[in-house]
Amino acid sequence: MPRFAYRAVDPSGSVTQGVIEAETRGAAFVEIDRMGLIPLSVKEERTEGLNMRELIGRYQRIKPDDLIFFTRQLQTIVRSGIPLIAGLRALEEQTANMRLKKAIREMWMDIDKGSSFSDALSKHRGVFSDLYISMVRAGEVGGVLEDVLERLSGILEFQMKTKEMLKSAMRYPVMVTVGIVVAFFVLVTFVIPRFASLFKGFKMELPLPTRMMLSLNSLVQSYGLYMFAGLFLLALLLFFYSRTEGGRLAFDRLKLRIPIIGPILLKIAMSRFAYMFENMVRTGVPIMRALDIVARTVGNEYIAQKIVEIAGKIERGRGISKPLRESKIFPSLVVHLVSTGEETGSLETMLKEVSTHYDREVTYSISRLSAWIEPIMTVTLSILILFLALAVLLPWWNMMQAIRGGT
Repeated sequence: MPRFAYRAVDPSGSVTQGVIEAETRGAAFVEIDRMGLIPLSVKEERTEGLNMRELIGRYQRIKPDDLIFFTRQLQTIVRSGIPLIAGLRALEEQTANMRLKKAIREMWMDIDKGSSFSDALSKHRGVFSDLYISMVRAGEVGGVLEDVLERLSGILEFQMKTKEMLKSAMRYPVMVTVGIVVAFFVLVTFVIPRFASLFKGFKMELPLPTRMMLSLNSLVQSYGLYMFAGLFLLALLLFFYSRTEGGRLAFDRLKLRIPIIGPILLKIAMSRFAYMFENMVRTGVPIMRALDIVARTVGNEYIAQKIVEIAGKIERGRGISKPLRESKIFPSLVVHLVSTGEETGSLETMLKEVSTHYDREVTYSISRLSAWIEPIMTVTLSILILFLALAVLLPWWNMMQAIRGGT
């Protein structure tokens, strides 16, 4: 669709400018008028410049900082009571990232045409995650958009901090691992095969580490291409399978069973479940509707499926705590607190306690994990280095012993 750059006067008398999409120049004037502006000039952008900007904007990476800033500013706009369209237009002008800027512009234009905010967000899934969109939709339904945006900012900041923490812990081990892989490749491909025949001339049996490396070299030379092609095909199949509904369900269930990582992912999901459920209950959203919304915000398809099943049982009059217990996915602490809240009429308070507890647990677990990664990787790499050293040095040692025995 053509794009038109415009200059116009807003209701306060200030001159503003921007870019809109319209079928024709006349349609652009109509759109500007609908925005409450008095157009001064409207010019169609040149095709070459448009294509270049769109190309840059389409592939420009949106940093976590950009998304956090956008969410924080949006929360301020909602808190201040500024109309959403006006607020998004202001954010568009302040945003430097071209891809995010384009998404914001298209969002306020969609809202101006009658779309809800969450529906406008859902058209930009490459920019906003499913979790982001689902939580905003929950905030709209429950009338707690400001609180949800604050929670989203916290989630995004926590994710960014966690990634930086893990990157920092992994930086040294990764560098050493790359060095070891290169050394391993050089030894297996060039070094050991060349002096293997020399050792065989002494009619010596090669040590086990050396034989293992020679066998690996023979395997790679004979079937390396087929192995690479097989791994590539397997990765491709898994990628496409993970895009299907059944694939997402299977992978998300598998994630929860991964040692160390699985329990952390479950705690994150429990925190989101309790937080969103508490907000829905507090604002008077019916339980069935609340659970339907909450299921889309936990960030795990397997847990979401369990929540949907729980909603079905609640609809049949079985209460909340019993279906939670029968799902066998919710920890006993969650079941106990929800049961207490259900019996005493303080469900909101208990859910808030669950959310606060798991927020602390996730922070502690991530910190402990990052503290353990480096020593575990160091020990693993030390074992690999020892293996490589034995594979290279043991044959020479045996050969020297044979020479001394011969003399």
